[in-house]
Amino acid sequence: MRTTVTLAATALAAVSSLAIFANDESPVPTMSINDLMVTVVAPATDTLWGIDDPQTDEEWQVFVDAANRVIDAGKVIKVGGLGPNDRSWADDPDWQGFADRLIGAGVDARNAAENRDVEAMWTAGEVLYPPCEQCHLQFHPGVLGNQ
Repeated sequence: MRTTVTLAATALAAVSSLAIFANDESPVPTMSINDLMVTVVAPATDTLWGIDDPQTDEEWQVFVDAANRVIDAGKVIKVGGLGPNDRSWADDPDWQGFADRLIGAGVDARNAAENRDVEAMWTAGEVLYPPCEQCHLQFHPGVLGNQ
């Protein structure tokens, strides 16, 4: 659990560089999609996929926070980042669908964490993985071999 908390704290520091937005405002990207994936999405999804048996409010909050980072990152992914291909990727309907599924799985994970439901967390993690893998295969195929 200590590793999870450390990863969560690291990712929280990274997400602070994202534009924070309220309501349905479009976020303003501050980094490339690649940087967003490395500093925010990967640590947050690793936290979600690594759920064990949280007991305290603080332990459950780690998973709520990770899910919120996935949701917020998904919103940034939808508009694209500052990388050379990011805006053209964001214009692709498949990209939008992958981002929507990422956001949806993040919402499911957040709801599960708020309800302290480990099984629902596992289900959200299972829903989260396929669009991640499919997006990587379509838009950044070399990344799968490096994981």
